[in-house]
Amino acid sequence: MPASIKVQEQFGDDVQVIFVECQNTEKNTYEAFAWKMKWMGNNAIWTNERVIPTVGRGLPEVALIGVDGTILLQGYPGDLGKELEETIAAEVKKSKDAPAGAPATLKKAWASFAKGDLGGALAECDKVGGDDGAKARAEMVARTQARLARFERMLAAGELAEADELLGALQKSCKGVAELAPKVADAATKLAAPELAAEREAAKAWASFAAKVAKDKPFDGGNVKKAESIASKHKGTKNGARAAHFVELSKINLNR
Repeated sequence: MPASIKVQEQFGDDVQVIFVECQNTEKNTYEAFAWKMKWMGNNAIWTNERVIPTVGRGLPEVALIGVDGTILLQGYPGDLGKELEETIAAEVKKSKDAPAGAPATLKKAWASFAKGDLGGALAECDKVGGDDGAKARAEMVARTQARLARFERMLAAGELAEADELLGALQKSCKGVAELAPKVADAATKLAAPELAAEREAAKAWASFAAKVAKDKPFDGGNVKKAESIASKHKGTKNGARAAHFVELSKINLNR
């Protein structure tokens, strides 16, 4: 678990770590246990829905899914050793390169796209023209639209700090891009809406608290009181609800 969390923190958005509880433990119980073990406070996702079938007979089991959705490695982490780290690094590099089979004439376009310059990338696609240029252009626009959709999900979940960071990258990338700049501007308007002021303050308070207690003793009495204060002060917000949920988790007896 600590090694997987380190991977998430090391690679950031280039990798998504998904922890799957597969022993039929009740959600609040395994979430409370994860807090107690200092496994929370990062961008890893927790779920009890199995993304893929397991292949081993024991736990833990790890699987690495590539950018194309194929399973690259799977099994007991100790058996994979450095191969796992090396394959992750190679896959991250692959995700920043041109897609397999892309013509050499579009190498510059994909390099610009990887650097966050969508405008420059699309200009290169238009220079190449033809079916190849049009296909690459469509793929780049689709990937950027997927990031906009991710922004909307963050906004809906009250993850405003993360939404703000993503928006900044989109604004830089889409500057001057006629088909996407208006959508990015609309996203900025939504994020700056006065009605989000309360959620913004709550998000700031919760993020600061979660980052601190994740490396501390999460359910220490003082931390629980702090969470209660955040929940009370920011009642009615999504992040206030997160603080209230943390308080409930602190009451679960994990020694049964």
